Amino acid sequence: MNVSRIAILGVALVAGAAAFFLMLGQNQEIAPVQIVEPVKEETVRVLISSRDIQRGERLTLEDTNWVAWPKKAVQPNFITDENSEAREELESAVARSLIVTGEPIVNAKVVRAGSSGLMAAILSPGMRAVTLRVSPETSSGGFILPGDQVDVLFTSGRGGGGGMPARTMFEDVRVLAVDTLFSENTEAAHVGGTNVTLELAPSDAQTFTAAREGGNLSLVLRSIFKPEVDIETTERRSSNVSVIRYGRS
Repeated sequence: MNVSRIAILGVALVAGAAAFFLMLGQNQEIAPVQIVEPVKEETVRVLISSRDIQRGERLTLEDTNWVAWPKKAVQPNFITDENSEAREELESAVARSLIVTGEPIVNAKVVRAGSSGLMAAILSPGMRAVTLRVSPETSSGGFILPGDQVDVLFTSGRGGGGGMPARTMFEDVRVLAVDTLFSENTEAAHVGGTNVTLELAPSDAQTFTAAREGGNLSLVLRSIFKPEVDIETTERRSSNVSVIRYGRS
C-alpha cells in the first residue's frame, strides 16, 4: 500500500470521526418535545330565546332554550341554570319588548305571570295609557299599528267641527296597542281596530281625556324617517293651529 492511499484513508477516518462527534453533540442539544393540551374555556348555561318574541306575546317552554355561554361574557342580568326551574318559571310570562332569536333573556324584558297587568308592564316608567275609539277616517285609514308614532288632532264640537280648523294637541305619541294587539312587528299591514291605546305623560293624559269628551280627536300617522329639511312651513299651516309638543306644553 503506497503512502498516498494511506494518507487518504487517514483523512477519511478523521473526517468521519469529526462528523460522528458533531452529530452526537447536536442530538444532545435538542430539547424534548412537550405536548400541551388546549385549555378548555369555562362556560355557563344561559337561557336564550329560540325564536323572535314580539312585545306582548306570552312565552312557552318551546320559546326558550339553554346554551353554553362563555363564563367571562355572562352579564349579571342573564338568566343562568343556577336556578334549575328558571325556564319553567318563565312559562306564560309576557315579553315587555322585542326579544330576537338567540338573545339571552333578561328579567327586564319579561313580565312574569301574575306580577302585573300587560299594559302596565309595557308602559314606559311614569307614563299613562289612554284609549281612543277611532274609525278608518280618524286613524289614517286603519294603517296605524302598535309601535307607530302619531300626532293627535283635535276639532271642537261633535258635529264635525262646524268648519273650525283642527288643532294639533300632541306630536310624536307612541301607539301601545290597537284593540288587543300589542306586537310591534306584525305581518298585517292593516288592522281594523276600533280602539287605539296611546302613551302620554300624566298631565297630557288629563288634557287628552278632557278633549275626548269635548270634541273630536283624530290620529295622524308619522313617518319612521326624519325629514332632511323642515317641511312644516308657515305657508302650509293656519294661523289658528296651535301645537303642543309631546311631553311639553
